[in-house]
Amino acid sequence: MAAKKKKRRSGSTEDRLMWMVIAAGSAMVAAIVIDRGMTAGWRAVTSEDPPANPASPDTGWGDALLWTAGSALAVGLGQVLARRGAAAGWEHYKGKLPPV
Repeated sequence: MAAKKKKRRSGSTEDRLMWMVIAAGSAMVAAIVIDRGMTAGWRAVTSEDPPANPASPDTGWGDALLWTAGSALAVGLGQVLARRGAAAGWEHYKGKLPPV
């Protein structure tokens, strides 16, 4: 059996470490913004607090499904926007795409 080729990572170790920190930081900021935005949006629409635990038997099916679907959509979009924003900033600062 032939040996698998290893993927070469672009960029120096320092660049990769810096990118990991920037990407993680942008994801954390996005998570905080998303959480606050989702909570404020839920309160504006329903005049109630969002479900603390959608899996709880005390939470109705409609609220649980709506909160879960909305959260999943918001988190997915937030992750893409955070990564693309961080990559755009990296490219502007470094003049090249972030390391893989």
